[in-house]
Amino acid sequence: MTYGKFSLDYSREFAAPALLGQFWGIMQREFLLFQVIESHHAAQLDQFLSELEAAGARTATIRINSPGGSWNAGQLMQSRMMMSKVKLTTINEGLVGSAATLPFAAGNVRQCQPHAKFMMHQVANDLGPAVNEEALNRALAAHKSLNRSTAEMYAAVSTKSADEWVEMMRKETWLSAEEAKAIGYCTEVLPAKAGLVAPEATMAVGALHGYYMSIISQSTEMKLDEVKNALRLAGVTLPDNATEAEALAAIGKLKNQTVEAVAATLKPTPEESDELKELRKELEQLKAGQASEQTRRIEETVNSAVSAGKITAAQKDTYKALLGADFTNTAKVLSEMPGRQSVAARTGAAAANGTGETRNDWDFAKWGKEDPKGLRDMRQNEPEKYQNLVNSYIG
Repeated sequence: MTYGKFSLDYSREFAAPALLGQFWGIMQREFLLFQVIESHHAAQLDQFLSELEAAGARTATIRINSPGGSWNAGQLMQSRMMMSKVKLTTINEGLVGSAATLPFAAGNVRQCQPHAKFMMHQVANDLGPAVNEEALNRALAAHKSLNRSTAEMYAAVSTKSADEWVEMMRKETWLSAEEAKAIGYCTEVLPAKAGLVAPEATMAVGALHGYYMSIISQSTEMKLDEVKNALRLAGVTLPDNATEAEALAAIGKLKNQTVEAVAATLKPTPEESDELKELRKELEQLKAGQASEQTRRIEETVNSAVSAGKITAAQKDTYKALLGADFTNTAKVLSEMPGRQSVAARTGAAAANGTGETRNDWDFAKWGKEDPKGLRDMRQNEPEKYQNLVNSYIG
């Protein structure tokens, strides 16, 4: 695994001493949330924090550039972060919008790039294809309650009151880095970086997210002092003036010592009988067969998830690593993920089946069910069309 300039390429099974496990845990200290939030992100964050907590790590960073997504997943992430003993720093790397504001707010320290933006609005709700007056009243009451609890969460980490946040959410509020800092929602605006240009004010949410992704550095770097402390936990003490090259050399030496120690336990001694040697050989062959079978199962599981539309091809390596670390639980998460089909594909399938329905035929409820993100984009980019849908729906 590579973290900035520092690399660890040995398996955790080689890290027999407990301190080496701590060393690995301390190095993996950043979580990147750079996509639309979905349920599997909450599961990944839980695993990330659990490993850091088990390793005794004291700090970690959550870097965010997300337009939002599943409100339930965002709430799960926020709750897990607030329960963690690890001191968390959240960083707005570009866009923290909608549901992404929930995990951002859970940071003990909340930082923001100077060119970044925040967006808060009311919680979206899917009322379903057919609702009566009573169901509408219940849904409205639940919706108000959810918006109120979200406003109270914002109020807890800012100087604004819950009532003020309710109104800000109703209007869909965009905040610059300095505006967020002025009300305490962001605790620190990071120094500007040369060459970075703020995006156009009129840029749509999707394009804004993509713009920020193009300028974000996704490498994970460690400070030299933290590497020295991690090595000290593993029994290797470097002088105070040690350079990065010396730290890298110490990591390589530690890795080689660990591998050699494990290899020594596998070498047959001269006193071993031929029968014991044969048994050892059979054991190694069995291990190799098991490793091959595990690789096959991981490939099969990941390819199946891609084919079913549960994950994208770009996420394959991430899920291979998760399956290698914990096959049972990761496979369970994948099996419970719904298969995804694009809105265009669903509409095309409807036309192929003879229904003749297109997105131009959808009413407000249909939009809310089939493409809530498209509905939000319509509200921002085609307000007249959006208002016509609302007026038709409420009569």
